[in-house]
Order: sequence, then structure tokens, then C-alpha cells
Amino acid sequence: MISKQDDLFTSGAVGLLLRIAVASRNPGAAPLEDELQRLSRFLSDSRATSAAMPPAVLASLLDLLADEVGTEAFETRPAEYRQALARAVGDDLPADFLRSLAELIRSRQFLMYPDMTELPLSDWEATRRFSLTSAFVSSMVTGEYDSVDEALDEILTSEHPDCHERLGDLAGELQRVLYLFRTPAEFDSAFATVMPHVTHARARLLLDAVHAHFAEQH
Repeated sequence: MISKQDDLFTSGAVGLLLRIAVASRNPGAAPLEDELQRLSRFLSDSRATSAAMPPAVLASLLDLLADEVGTEAFETRPAEYRQALARAVGDDLPADFLRSLAELIRSRQFLMYPDMTELPLSDWEATRRFSLTSAFVSSMVTGEYDSVDEALDEILTSEHPDCHERLGDLAGELQRVLYLFRTPAEFDSAFATVMPHVTHARARLLLDAVHAHFAEQH
């Protein structure tokens, strides 16, 4: 039976954190400390996200979850959550592991997270930050089009006329990423390993096309 509370443990910030922690156990994976800094950066540098789940609130939630380990309530939590926690902790005790994560997230090291030039994007961070950019650029290069202009026209026309919100969000993503990585070399280097299909040239073309679409159609 699915509880109304299950989403708290399997999705959102807690679910993401545990997936990151599990992945960090894989050979060759990024260290958990680096991934926690990326998570703090992800939660903090959007006004909307930081208002909904600031890192300090996530840390407090982890402390509450640590207190629950070993109780009857813990056994009622989703199996997906309990299994992910077991894989993430390694040789640590689950409660101690959750409390250590909470302390790390509260620490100055993670509140003063490095920017994306110092600590490059990882797969999960790029996917969550720039999902629309990735999807639209992928459509540009995978469809059977005679030219880039034809691809852009068909992709954007398919969103019309109810495209204000989705294309507005896309334009915001594109403007942000082009601002973060100012030169083509910086941009392409940042995405080379996480989204190689997302290049500076394609992002620039797509943003210009979105602007043109709104100017001509709205």
C-alpha cells in the first residue's frame, strides 16, 4: 500500500540525495563531498528552489530521519527508500550516516559552494538544471530535417500556440547557461562529458529562434 508520505522519501530532495550517495559508491564516481557541494549549489542558486527547500531545511529533515532509524515507523517507510539508504551507508550505521550528511550540509564548506568553473557540472546536476535545453537541442539534431532552420521552425511550431510557459522556461534556461559560460570554449568544455549534444552554437541558435518565434507569432 502506498502511503501519502512516500514521495517524501523517494523523490524530491531526500530521494535525490540518496541516489547521489548511492552513485558515489561506484568505482570512479565523484566523491560524495563534491556531490554534496553540487547539491547545495543546486538548492541555493535558484530563488524558487531555495525558498522551497533550503539546504538547512534538508539538513534538519535528515536529522529527523536519523532519529527514526530502528523504530517501527522506519519499517513502514517505502522499501525503495530503505534499500537506497542501505546501499548509501556502506559500513556506517544508517542513523550516523544521515546525521553526518546533515552536518556536512550545514557546514560552511557546503554553504560556500564553488561555482561551475571550479566544480564542473555532473550528469545529475546538468540534467536537472537544463532538461529543456537538452530535450530541444536533442530534437534539433536527431530529427530528419534538411537544415537547422527547418528543424528549429518545426520544433517551435509544434509548441504553438500554447507555448508561452514552456518556451519561456526554455529561453530562461538558455540565457542562464549562456551567461554562466561566456565563451564557446567554456560552454563546450562544461557540457562535453555531461551533455555533448548541447553546444554553444546550438544553444545560441535555439535561443535566437525562440526570440524570433515570440516576436513573429505572439
